[in-house]
Amino acid sequence: MKISKRVTLWALGFVCICTMSMYSTSGNAEEGRAEDADTVIMNKMMSHGTPQMQRGENPQGATAIASEDQKEKEAAQKVLDESLAQAMAENEDEAMLVKKLELAKAMHKIRPTREQVNSAVRRASLNLPQRERVSFVMAMGSMLNYNAIERISVDAMVETYSYKELEAMVEYFSKPEAKSASKKVPSWAMKVHPEIVRMIDRAMMRLKTGQ
Repeated sequence: MKISKRVTLWALGFVCICTMSMYSTSGNAEEGRAEDADTVIMNKMMSHGTPQMQRGENPQGATAIASEDQKEKEAAQKVLDESLAQAMAENEDEAMLVKKLELAKAMHKIRPTREQVNSAVRRASLNLPQRERVSFVMAMGSMLNYNAIERISVDAMVETYSYKELEAMVEYFSKPEAKSASKKVPSWAMKVHPEIVRMIDRAMMRLKTGQ
């Protein structure tokens, strides 16, 4: 089955994005991902809209809430920047760099690159028509350079995580319970996410109708 170039490029981009997060400790990259609460609420606000929003007004207290939210985001970004700077500073020590490389490679043995990428490819294929999915998965398998992806991922881990963080990740994911728990994250998300959406729907409708 022939797949259009546009579809192939789009899906390949999707795979790359999924692969970027394939070693996150949350395990969301296994077979699915739940939207975060902020995203869900924003989508619902845009789709339903309160009377004030529909008239272009700023609901009472919205400015203060936005200001507090911005402060929290800036504080979180500062902590993240400091953590990333620490990880990069460690790499100036050659002995430490070697240790971090060993841990990053160990992490990839625990969660092999090929398995994580193939999982992302399968998820990307679900966005295509049924008749194109198998051929897409096969095409991606023949086009992707798994060794190159792993090298990039290992280097990115060393640049992003500190020695202690890598050590903790390897220790955690080495446990059978951690591997099992990681695979269950999509099942957990499928149970919780619909309930959150329903509650937000009801809340937004009450705001909209004023009841």
